[in-house]
Amino acid sequence: MKLLRDNDPRFQWLSWRVGAFVGSAAMLLIMLVVLLGLKQGYFVPKSRLHFVAENGKGMLPGMQVRLSGFKIGVVDSVALNEQAKVDVELLVEERYLKWIKPDSSALMQQEGLIGDHYIEIVGGSPNAPPVEDGAKLTFAPTMGLSEIALDLRGHVLPVIDSVQGTLDYLNDPQGDLRATAANVRRLSTELHETRAAVDKLLANLDRLTGEQVPQVLASTDAALRRTERIAGELEQRLPGMLDRLDGTLGAAQGAASEARSAAGTLRRAVDEAAPRLPSLIRNTDDLVIGGRQVLDGASRAWPLRLWVSPPDASAPLAASRE
Repeated sequence: MKLLRDNDPRFQWLSWRVGAFVGSAAMLLIMLVVLLGLKQGYFVPKSRLHFVAENGKGMLPGMQVRLSGFKIGVVDSVALNEQAKVDVELLVEERYLKWIKPDSSALMQQEGLIGDHYIEIVGGSPNAPPVEDGAKLTFAPTMGLSEIALDLRGHVLPVIDSVQGTLDYLNDPQGDLRATAANVRRLSTELHETRAAVDKLLANLDRLTGEQVPQVLASTDAALRRTERIAGELEQRLPGMLDRLDGTLGAAQGAASEARSAAGTLRRAVDEAAPRLPSLIRNTDDLVIGGRQVLDGASRAWPLRLWVSPPDASAPLAASRE
């Protein structure tokens, strides 16, 4: 085989071409790294924040730090301190510090059930000043699946025990529920018997009604007819009776008026005669005494003394004086 010559034009500037290709690839790689770094925030100014957690379960360097669901930084380091607690350092981009307040809290969250863990910064007073570099946040621990399962177990077990106790009470042969069910069963039997007795009573009432109701209706009809006849007679006689009653009332009213006038006349006569009664009584007494004396004298004269016995003069005089 014939060897290629060094002055072959195809190999001219080969080293320069290789160097340019390698340099372009290196430049592209550097640009790619820079773009990725800018996108990941590696070349953005950051501030350090930290908090202390009771344990470092699920916490790893490089974890995302989020605010309202957006990435604002990463976890820089996770270390155990002298108090057997966990110091967590955060690197947060400075442009997001204006939304982080001194009373903000850091929460351990997880994406779904099996997703990655991340640190979520929440809360903070809107009017409070933003935190500065090196500020300490409050860590609010959240329950994981195991803690949630234990808490749920602590709440569910008493409910299960209560349900089991209720079932035991319901299934107790000597319990109130069984006794109530027996009483209800006995009451149902008595109700059936009562229903049968009521049906029998209704049948007897139907038969009795079918036999006696026509008679009762006939008697009622006859009584109504008699009542209508009496009412008609009263309606015919009532005007005459009312007229006679009006005449009687008028006569009674006239008699009462006459009696009142006679009583007035008598009263006036009595009032007029009352002053004269003592003198009349005295004159009458004198007249009686005089008449008695005349009779006494006549009875002593002849021939009257032969037929008339002389009266006792003392008694009449005494009576007349009285």
